[in-house]
Amino acid sequence: MGGRCRFVINRKAFSQQVLKNETLRSRMRDAAETAVTDSRCMVRDHDGANRSGVAILCPSAVEAAHGTLEDALGRMRV
Repeated sequence: MGGRCRFVINRKAFSQQVLKNETLRSRMRDAAETAVTDSRCMVRDHDGANRSGVAILCPSAVEAAHGTLEDALGRMRV
């Protein structure tokens, strides 16, 4: 069996290349917009200080009744 392994990540480079990558964010946004089929839900970009991403927003009553967010996440392909 192997022993412990240690990874050292350059945080600034990782943030720029992965967490704040514009190409990845646009792919996530396209996938989210394709996956969301309910007009009561919306896709919003999130550009934070440490990372970027996409949020799918849906009213809680719609989610409780129809499982819209769960369905959308199941259909996402990035």
